[in-house]
Amino acid sequence: MPWTNEPSLLTAASGPAAASADAPTPQSGYRIYALGGNNGVDLADATVQTYDTSTDTWSTAPSMPTARLNLAAASGPNRVYAIGGSDGMGPLATHEIFDPAANDWTTAAPLSSARESLGAATGPDGLIYVFGGYDGSYLGVTEAYDPAAGTWTSLPAMPTARSALAAVTGPNGLIYVIGGQDSTGPLATVEVFDVATSTWSTTTPLPSAVWALAAGLGPDGLIYAFGGVDGNGFPVSTVYSYDPATSAWTTQDSLLAATGFLAGTTGPDGLIYAIGGQSDLGEPVATVEAFTTATAQTAPDPYLGNGSYQSPDIILLDSTNTPIPIGGAPGGAWDTLLPPNSSFGLQAVVYNDSSVPATGTIVSFWHFPGGVGTAGVLIDSQTVTVPANGSLVVTSANPFQSGPPLAHECAVVAISCPTSPYFSVNPATGTDVIDPTIPHPGDSFHYGSAWRNTNSLLMSGGMGWVFPFGTGRQIRPSPLPVKLGANAVKVPAGWQDRGEAATIKGALEFTGAAGRVPLFLVPELRAGLPVADLGLRVYSKEKPDDSTAESNWAAAIACESGEFYVAGTIPADAQLGDIYLLTVQATYPAADRCEERTVEYLEVIHIR
Repeated sequence: MPWTNEPSLLTAASGPAAASADAPTPQSGYRIYALGGNNGVDLADATVQTYDTSTDTWSTAPSMPTARLNLAAASGPNRVYAIGGSDGMGPLATHEIFDPAANDWTTAAPLSSARESLGAATGPDGLIYVFGGYDGSYLGVTEAYDPAAGTWTSLPAMPTARSALAAVTGPNGLIYVIGGQDSTGPLATVEVFDVATSTWSTTTPLPSAVWALAAGLGPDGLIYAFGGVDGNGFPVSTVYSYDPATSAWTTQDSLLAATGFLAGTTGPDGLIYAIGGQSDLGEPVATVEAFTTATAQTAPDPYLGNGSYQSPDIILLDSTNTPIPIGGAPGGAWDTLLPPNSSFGLQAVVYNDSSVPATGTIVSFWHFPGGVGTAGVLIDSQTVTVPANGSLVVTSANPFQSGPPLAHECAVVAISCPTSPYFSVNPATGTDVIDPTIPHPGDSFHYGSAWRNTNSLLMSGGMGWVFPFGTGRQIRPSPLPVKLGANAVKVPAGWQDRGEAATIKGALEFTGAAGRVPLFLVPELRAGLPVADLGLRVYSKEKPDDSTAESNWAAAIACESGEFYVAGTIPADAQLGDIYLLTVQATYPAADRCEERTVEYLEVIHIR
């Protein structure tokens, strides 16, 4: 497919760097970040320009603390790394990190030595790798930055010292260092770094020597090298693709304009972007071009189908390997109640939304005591192939362990695949697990992680219990009464195998529909369930003596803190396998130009 002109940079830039990373706000996917460069006025610029591929618009983000050009950039979960470069007077060891959510830069551990015109790539292990550069001499230095530790580690040097090279991580997890120049002139050299073994090898060189080029990984699994400067010092428009499976280079459609000192990255839309650079007149340009690979629409893009919280694609199994129903309606934020301090089987359903197998997909199972970004613990990690246009059930080798009574725990699954442009980095720590509320790309319903919330509580006949709930603190001069209500219905043991429920269940099984969402959560069926007398009592933190013993109860309570509790007792004649559905409503009164609204919660109580 040919290259197309895209909306230009707001500021021309020669020698910028570029990376795709999380957008500033949740639910908005990824952005392309173009960093620094020479704008034709300043020797070095600190400007950060961001491109939204869903709206085809450029905007600016907070500038880098240090103006520079000929730097390197890489991305990781929720971060953009700006590394090295020149301030126009000499090389820098500067390393700065941008947090899109905080919309702010921080200064991080510098490189071991100052250098410009270096390359960078994010490894499959989540480390940031940098290669070569120039400090008055051509360098073969290789270093890796560990975002968790905040430290750099020296690694075996490149066989060929050089600067103005391009670096890109391939679909096989190897990092390819392409072209560049040394004291003899431009190079066609391509060397490959194996992250797992910290060793170098050499592969087929470029068809022509070139430096100050850019590269990106296409969603078709090919590596694209484009633009740059030839041995005569002129920018070129050549584009080559490399197939890691055959080690062969192929000439592709040329750039629309010959450009050197440009930046390149794979956008969140799967397109290859050539950004800025220097024209054949030696002037900075604002040009942006995009390339659609021939098989972009059929490239591997594995994802957890429902993603987000309370995903039915995370399956918990009891001691008889029977799936435990999710605690709430599909899409709800309600917890599954589990017996405390018990082991449960853990499975994940991983989908592949493409017509080719998603090889090398890493499925990681995590245990989180809290929400996104907390200190999760890795339970198990497996590498699988997800079939084309299909799904795969992956079973953790280790169980999920529920916490002590009243503990809140999350079962989490994260995926990564080296051929996916969106989920190519395997999280090394719990804080690296991709936010489950942000689709990649935006509005695609593709998520890099899925979560299932659980609470630990052992229920049996005659047992009393208390559930804490929160309505959210009211920021008003005085608290207003929040109407709190609760009621319960009973799902008798074996209900799904009798009457109308059994008929519907049989019809679903006949059609091959997966039955992970229990039928009692279907509103039409749930409406016919019998009312359960649990002696419900609702009270706020401020008024613990407010109570009632009615089955269906509602009252007005001034709930300033937003904390309230629902208490009750399981009937003494409850049988093993019975289920009670507890519905709680909090109705906020109209005030301060806000309309009245009601929030509903649901707890599913299993008798074990």
